[in-house]
Amino acid sequence: MTCAVNNKIEVRGAIERKANVGSVLKCWLRKYRSRQLLATLDRHQLKDIGVTREEALQEIRKPFWR
Repeated sequence: MTCAVNNKIEVRGAIERKANVGSVLKCWLRKYRSRQLLATLDRHQLKDIGVTREEALQEIRKPFWR
């Protein structure tokens, strides 16, 4: 994902700095949508992007904030 690596720091920092919390929400939405699309790929498509089914399932099971 293109969002910050450590979301706890990202969110805490955004709130403490009164920064644009909208960017954090957009990041979470982007992760959620990407994982939903990943869930639709079959084994051949996953192989094309260099991801095993097990790796895909591990990513899909993550909560949107991670």
